[in-house]
Amino acid sequence: MEKAELYETFQKALTGLTGECYLAKKADVAAALVKIFQEKDTKDVAIVETPLLKEIGAVDALKAAGIKVDTDHIRKNAPDDKGGVTEAEYGIGNLGSIVQVKDNIDNRIVETVADVYVGVVKFSKILDTFDDMIDIMSEMKPFPKFAGIITGPSRTADIECVGTVGVHGPRQFSVIVVEDQ
Repeated sequence: MEKAELYETFQKALTGLTGECYLAKKADVAAALVKIFQEKDTKDVAIVETPLLKEIGAVDALKAAGIKVDTDHIRKNAPDDKGGVTEAEYGIGNLGSIVQVKDNIDNRIVETVADVYVGVVKFSKILDTFDDMIDIMSEMKPFPKFAGIITGPSRTADIECVGTVGVHGPRQFSVIVVEDQ
């Protein structure tokens, strides 16, 4: 699949599930994070820093915009923070999903307790299909203790069979796809 077609497929699948999708150059990712959290009136954010998020200056940009940022003591702070940011290892184009394959508990906490969650994924790590992801996962040695596929905001219908968003995870889900090639 060509690059433009792959992004369009990913974006269409994600937005079809009420998620939001943004394509940004590396230099513009921090500004995109600020914009997302400001538009959603999110004043406190937990971030699991990675080399990419450090390189783009995510923490400094959010702080400069007046947003409180927690990068440590995630287990203690993230449940009170309304926003969360992590970097995903992969994306799945035809599902509009991001994939975490890390043993780090902080990622799982931020991704599930944030009311407004933003996943950041490199464009070069977006695969065409779920089958492509399974092929990669089958080769992982050792296999991670945690593998999570995140597809849109949390939703359930187990409360009196009424569809509800945000009961078991984020109410608002955004993905920033970073142009890295």
